[in-house]
Amino acid sequence: MTFMQKLPFIERSFRYSLWGLCTAVLLTTCTLPTSPAAATPGVTVLADCFQSATARAWLDANGDGVWDEGERPLPGIEFILDPSVYGRATSDENGVAAIFATTPGNSCPQQSSVIAMSFAGYTLTTPQSLAYTTADADYRFGFHPDSPTTLIETETYTGVIFDAATAAEFVPLFVNSTDGVWTPTAVEVMALEDGLAAFLQERAWGHLVERLPDYTRQYAGFVRDDERFIYANFFCRVSGTAWQETAVIVADGGDCYFQVVYSADANRFVSLSVNGES
Repeated sequence: MTFMQKLPFIERSFRYSLWGLCTAVLLTTCTLPTSPAAATPGVTVLADCFQSATARAWLDANGDGVWDEGERPLPGIEFILDPSVYGRATSDENGVAAIFATTPGNSCPQQSSVIAMSFAGYTLTTPQSLAYTTADADYRFGFHPDSPTTLIETETYTGVIFDAATAAEFVPLFVNSTDGVWTPTAVEVMALEDGLAAFLQERAWGHLVERLPDYTRQYAGFVRDDERFIYANFFCRVSGTAWQETAVIVADGGDCYFQVVYSADANRFVSLSVNGES
């Protein structure tokens, strides 16, 4: 084979070698772009918003809404950062509730509030809701204990209803064999008052009926054999406001002081006691 005859063969071999070289280079140095994963229809992925706040609860002894020196912290008060999904905390022994809130979404709410959610037995002396500003701010809430009594004032009489906790302190001094205490309602006290005049007349104390508007009342509930009773204390001499918080106990004084026991369940009077005179 002459050189001229070999030339086409050499040319083809060179072209094949060059193609193989280019292919090898492309395979080792080039990476084809991958197709992006298809998004799931109807699903949006959002980042969560994280916020924090510090709420402080204190016992506002003078009820002025200002945290004064000497006023102690108040534990057990529940707070929430609203709006949020997970943002509740309860004040500890130092009165501090550290709130860490999570809210779904790629941005935090533009307007949030720190709110006192649960405070049974207390009345707020500050607003229940405070606008959230920054995580470094202190959100302070003052609380005053609820009164142990409910004041009742009508055209014919004035009195107080003691709650169960207060009743437990003095009812056993006057009533034997109690199984517990309870807090009467104003409606149940009214039922007692509606039948009081007739009861006094039945017991030969009718002369007290005309004087009933002059008596101040105290009502306390107790339980005996699963029946609810109201112990009612009547007195015609009173000064100041201490009687609204503490039971009036007088050893004598005559008919200026008397007591009745009334069954709230059976709507009947059980007993009458009138003080003697020394």
